[in-house]
Amino acid sequence: MPRLSSMRGFTLIELMIILILLSIVVGIAIPNMTRLIRNHQIETQAQTLNGLLQLARTEAVVRRTSVSLNNNGNAWSVSTGGQNLRTETFDPEQATIASNPSPVDITFLYNGSAMVNNAPNQLTTFTFCHDNNPIFAYQLTVQPSGHSRLHPRGKKSDGTDLGDCNP
Repeated sequence: MPRLSSMRGFTLIELMIILILLSIVVGIAIPNMTRLIRNHQIETQAQTLNGLLQLARTEAVVRRTSVSLNNNGNAWSVSTGGQNLRTETFDPEQATIASNPSPVDITFLYNGSAMVNNAPNQLTTFTFCHDNNPIFAYQLTVQPSGHSRLHPRGKKSDGTDLGDCNP
C-alpha cells in the first residue's frame, strides 16, 4: 500500500512516550496538591478563629459592653449577655487548635481590650497544626489590648521558626 504524503498522525511509540511523561508529571503533582490542600485547610481554620476574635472585639466596642469568645470542644462561640452572636465548629481532622493558656475564655471589654480567663494583661497564643508538623502550622496571638494577629506559616510571633505545635 503506497504511503500518502497527506497522511499525518502520531506513531504508537510517540503516544507511549507522551503517556509516560504525563504519568510522571501526575505522579509529581498529586503529592504537592495534597500538601497544598492540607495547608489551605489549616490556614482557613486559623483565619476563621481570627475572624471570630475580631468580631467579638468589634461587637464589644459597638455595643459598649463585654463580649466573650469561648469554646466547647470544637465549637467556638461569640456571645454577650446570654445572646449567641456567632458559632463556628472546627474539624479536628483538618487541624488541631492548642492554646496558651488552656482552656481559654477571652472577654473583650467596651474599650476593645481583652481579658483572658478573667485576668487582664495576659497574652494568648493559639497554634493550628496538623500531624504535629510545625512547618505548616500557624500561630495566632491576642494582645492584652485586644489586637489579634495571624503570623506567617511556620513562624512564631517573634519571627523565629515554630519548634513544635505547642503554643
